[in-house]
Amino acid sequence: MVVGATVLFVVLPWLIWWGPYVIGPDPIDKTEAKKGSAALVTGLRTAVVAFTAALGAGIALLYTARTYRLTRRGQITDRFTKALERLGSDQIYVRIGGILALEQIVQDAPEQAATDAARVLGHFIRHRAPKTAPPPDLNDPHCDPHADPLPTEPDADIQAALTALTRTESRTHVDPREQLDLHGLHLAGARLNSADLTGANLSGATLTGANLFRATLTGAELSGATLTEANLFRATLTGANLFRATLTEAYLSGATLTGADLSGATLTEADLSAADLTGATLVGADLTEVHLAKTNLTDALLVGADLTEAHLAKARLTKALLFGATFTGADLSGADLSETDPMSVVWSEETRWPSGYGAGMRERSVSLGDGKWHIQEVGNSGADLPEPLMPVD
Repeated sequence: MVVGATVLFVVLPWLIWWGPYVIGPDPIDKTEAKKGSAALVTGLRTAVVAFTAALGAGIALLYTARTYRLTRRGQITDRFTKALERLGSDQIYVRIGGILALEQIVQDAPEQAATDAARVLGHFIRHRAPKTAPPPDLNDPHCDPHADPLPTEPDADIQAALTALTRTESRTHVDPREQLDLHGLHLAGARLNSADLTGANLSGATLTGANLFRATLTGAELSGATLTEANLFRATLTGANLFRATLTEAYLSGATLTGADLSGATLTEADLSAADLTGATLVGADLTEVHLAKTNLTDALLVGADLTEAHLAKARLTKALLFGATFTGADLSGADLSETDPMSVVWSEETRWPSGYGAGMRERSVSLGDGKWHIQEVGNSGADLPEPLMPVD
């Protein structure tokens, strides 16, 4: 303040009055000013005054911006406090109002406030949503097989919080390091259309019958999750971890699972038609009766996978690793098996190979009995070997 007062009341008057005579590479002489340089003096003084006015306006603008930020921060704090009070209400519609207020903070507040609001909503969901029930232990005398079943869809306030947290616009101001943690929760029937669940932790969660139409689950943690009958049409699961996940009868048509880990996953009767599983890992996965028509399985790892009665018509299996996979009764008509070695694959009389492949597969195979065959190395025909070569499982 002292410096500012000195500049305003001492330096500035001095610049206006004496500046033209002492500043610059060629100062104006007072005697010369009387001869016609007065206009120059007046012009310089005018420039100094204009510059001072502009500087003052800039300072005033900065002060106004600072005041605005402080006022806005106070308003956000007030909104945050009121929203928290509503979340603790016994009335569900009051809680939903608090959730909507926090959603507005998440979407339009500065980064830290948005992150804090998102964190509160996450804790709200984890506190109010039921936990996934462990499978009943029939040997436990205290186990009640008639206990109340878990809900088939989330309560309205939990659904509102899920929607608020997973909207694409809700992630704009939230710190990307703030992970959405929903692991181990029972979220059956959740409505998450077009939700942004990038990097979310859903390990062990129950999403039976959930609607994840066009949802983004890039890099999501879904190990051990239950997605039975879930709708994942055109969802993005690039790099997602679905180790030992259950996707029985799930709808994944057109989904992107590039580089996803589905090792040990159960996909019985799931629909993966026209999905992209390029480079996906399906080691030991159960793909019984799964629909894989026109699916891209280029470079996929299908070691030990069970594709019994799977529908693979016109699927692309270029460079896929099929060692130890089971194709009993599978339909591979029109599939692309170029640069793919089916060594050690088990198939049956009902298996439909692409045109021109059947004879070659039989020539390389040895019988396992009961109409099943085991493919050997190239050039190692089992046609003359006794039958069966090895016991049937």
